[in-house]
Amino acid sequence: MIYSQQMPVPPVPKDPYEAQRWEHTRLRRRLSEGTWEQDLIYRLEVQLGTVKRQAWGLPDMSLNIARNIWRESSALYVNQPDVRHADEAADELISGSGIIARTGLWSTMQRFQERTRACNEYWQRVHVDADGRVVYRPIPPDMTLAWASQDRPDYPVTVWELRLRKLPDGRGEAWTYDVLDVMDPAAPVYRVHMVASSGELGEDVSALYLGRDYSGDAYPYRRADGTPILPYVLYHSQRTGDRLFDPYEGRELVEAALNIAVHQCHLSHVIKDSSWPQRWVVGAEPVGMSVEGTVRGQRFEIVTDSSTVLALRATDETQPQVGQWQPGGNPAELEQVIGALATRAAQDAGLSPSDVQRMGGTARSGYAIALSNEGRREMQRRYASSYRDSDERLVMTTAILLNRAVGSNYPESGYSVSYRAIPLSGQEMEARRRHALEMLDAGLLSRVEAIRLFDDSMSEQDAVAVLAEIDMLNGRREQMEAEETTEHEAMEPAQLEAQEEAAERAAGEQDED
Repeated sequence: MIYSQQMPVPPVPKDPYEAQRWEHTRLRRRLSEGTWEQDLIYRLEVQLGTVKRQAWGLPDMSLNIARNIWRESSALYVNQPDVRHADEAADELISGSGIIARTGLWSTMQRFQERTRACNEYWQRVHVDADGRVVYRPIPPDMTLAWASQDRPDYPVTVWELRLRKLPDGRGEAWTYDVLDVMDPAAPVYRVHMVASSGELGEDVSALYLGRDYSGDAYPYRRADGTPILPYVLYHSQRTGDRLFDPYEGRELVEAALNIAVHQCHLSHVIKDSSWPQRWVVGAEPVGMSVEGTVRGQRFEIVTDSSTVLALRATDETQPQVGQWQPGGNPAELEQVIGALATRAAQDAGLSPSDVQRMGGTARSGYAIALSNEGRREMQRRYASSYRDSDERLVMTTAILLNRAVGSNYPESGYSVSYRAIPLSGQEMEARRRHALEMLDAGLLSRVEAIRLFDDSMSEQDAVAVLAEIDMLNGRREQMEAEETTEHEAMEPAQLEAQEEAAERAAGEQDED
């Protein structure tokens, strides 16, 4: 996270584990948000030293394999998901043009999934304005402390959200904690505290920023039966079931991204500075060398170019000798090595080699990991179960908060969310159709399984319902055709002859026209 010079430095949690979690999560966030230049510079100086690092020039940030993989594997919200409820009273809230859709939530969720993939967790806080407008605010996990119930280790009951607020006297800004706690349903807590120098809770400033203390009976976030809830929903990239945060899962990809970026800087250096034969001289030295660098690392250098004349002077009375070596590096071979490392990193991150798109017969490996449509559908299937629970909880929380804020009567449970699979291409559709028909003819596939081949998100119950509707429509059509046939057969010969004559006259009149 980048902070301006005027913004106070965020406090560090007192707990060493939480401090390390925040630090590593912020590295992941910088990689996902494009603010990781200083991280790359630090990695370059550690691996190369200051002198060689300065000789390489500006760091090359053009390759970020981690963000590439996080983006490609975030495909759940390519299309707006379907939210359903058995009660029609919920339609105003969840329909395609309902209250939630009009907030723009689903259009931001693809980016939100990428953030969640990067950090392994991410929060959504639901807020209802004074005018009844719903607002969703993403919150990174490195700006929160949270505790879970003992019986449900992945379900938060206490959240401290770190927020920067303006001081009332106009002297600047200060960090505060929004403290919400429903661990004891009989005594819920909603307060605002200043952050003490130790990283713990400081002065209670609820009256200053909230107008009052909203704890106890005044707690505003409740179900219709009075049960308190948190206005936060925690999303997990992959659920573990035994903890709230899983900050170090996939750390290998983070390290690989930084190391591969160092190799990319090396490639840029080779292309600029050592992709041609290296000249050497014995018994002479260049004229006009200057000192470059800082106190931490200095070097002597002189600028050479094909359009310049290099002046040399003899260092002794012997005859100077001049020669050249082969180029110091092969950019093509180095590029292949970097591509192989990036491909291996993608495979270690769970991407199947068969799902990586190929262009011109060559995998787009590290420079642009791009999943095929089938690969992205596989990513949808892999992450759907983790995100579905959080999405359904988010809709439920929205309904509860709206009911309390504006007096609406939306159902407060029973919502279901399903994700629309990436559409099949014409070639994929034909291949699946042929496969389904062959398997049906051989008796190796049921009709339910066959129809689900064309929609990965369709449940077995939905498939049965669709087939029942198809059978009903087919039955009606067959019945209508049978009635028409019976009516035609029951007609007297004279009626049939009259119909044929009328048809002939109509055809003759059409020819004359």
